Amino acid sequence: MSEPLHLVLVGGGHAMLPSLAHAREWTDAGVKVTLVDPQRWLYYSGMVPEHLGGVYAVDDIRVDLKKMAREAGATHVADRATALDPEARMVTTAEGDTIPYDVLAIDVGGVNPALPDAAVGTKPIYRVRALRPHLKQVLDAPTETLGLTIVGGGAAGVEVALNITGRFAGAGRAADLSLTIVEQSGKILPGFPEGMRAYAARLLRERGATIRTATTVDEVHGSDEGRAQVDMRTDSGEHDTIHPDAVLWSTGAVAPPLLRKSGLSTDERGFLHVTRRLRTPTHPRIFAAGDCGTIPELDLDKVGVHAVKQGPDLRANLDTTVRRLAGDGSAPAASDLTVFRPYPVAPLLVSTGTRRAIWTAGPLWTARTWSLRLKHWVDRRWIQRYAPERWGRVGLRSLVGAEAASDPDGTE
Repeated sequence: MSEPLHLVLVGGGHAMLPSLAHAREWTDAGVKVTLVDPQRWLYYSGMVPEHLGGVYAVDDIRVDLKKMAREAGATHVADRATALDPEARMVTTAEGDTIPYDVLAIDVGGVNPALPDAAVGTKPIYRVRALRPHLKQVLDAPTETLGLTIVGGGAAGVEVALNITGRFAGAGRAADLSLTIVEQSGKILPGFPEGMRAYAARLLRERGATIRTATTVDEVHGSDEGRAQVDMRTDSGEHDTIHPDAVLWSTGAVAPPLLRKSGLSTDERGFLHVTRRLRTPTHPRIFAAGDCGTIPELDLDKVGVHAVKQGPDLRANLDTTVRRLAGDGSAPAASDLTVFRPYPVAPLLVSTGTRRAIWTAGPLWTARTWSLRLKHWVDRRWIQRYAPERWGRVGLRSLVGAEAASDPDGTE
């Protein structure tokens, strides 16, 4: 009796969830499916900032990967994949276990470059939850204060800052939060419309936040007192040091070692090269999606909107490949696979800790109440598919976000 076809899913990221949800059809057909991920929970990146802002409880924003795998008849290996041998078709885990595969899909995301031990990273996104105890401790105690430094003034760091400052302002505790954003370039939100940058900066400053641009963080140290030491220097050569209670490191992403050491073709940051079919160009049984894959002819940012859109295409192409291998033993031709088609201009919705969210696409932007309603609808509709036990009973329920001290009108 021949061994069953083995489909291995490395990483339970946003792009992988449609495949995991589909896995019951594969296992019912006799295919062995294994998910390799050290985490039980996937935290949905679109909802994490509002979780920190007090809008969502933790169970609102996470998907139970272990439960999904079990219900699909798949095996969940709660370990981290550390090595990949494309020629031997073998994955090795941190515990030293080897997992052979017939078809491999990878969605392991990225990691923050040069993450200091004394800082909390934003990649993978679940790490951001480490800030939650700091927030709760201060907000539960009227005499406590919090110093928070966010290194990186891109969309991720700014959205977290907007939600945390909005939460403190809404609780009448704005004076108890000392939040500083440190951005290496000349402005926060580089690459976004000028009006949007000014609007976000105005909101933050009105809530007492400090924005330091054209400034590089040289080093972050821990201390015996439990506070961090952040050493900075400006482009003009001035040096400064601050001592926050916590540091969030939001400086973009590079590939994890698994990808860089795989022997497969990668870009300059170590992310796997894939075609628009989300398949590696040299190994037709290996697929990658989400942040960990780079399509050379498409200049796509490493943002969740692309990972979510790739999910159904990854599932379709894995299904085609599994069926073909189970049939005649060959991998399908590229022409038989679904082509990923990104949004012409990737839209982005940024919550602000007010009743408005920022909507932006290319050079356009606005901040309106309908933008927040749209964001909540998009986020809850997505997570409802994979966490029906949490969201199915209440549908796309309406939750009211934290109010800011002031809520200036957004402009086009």
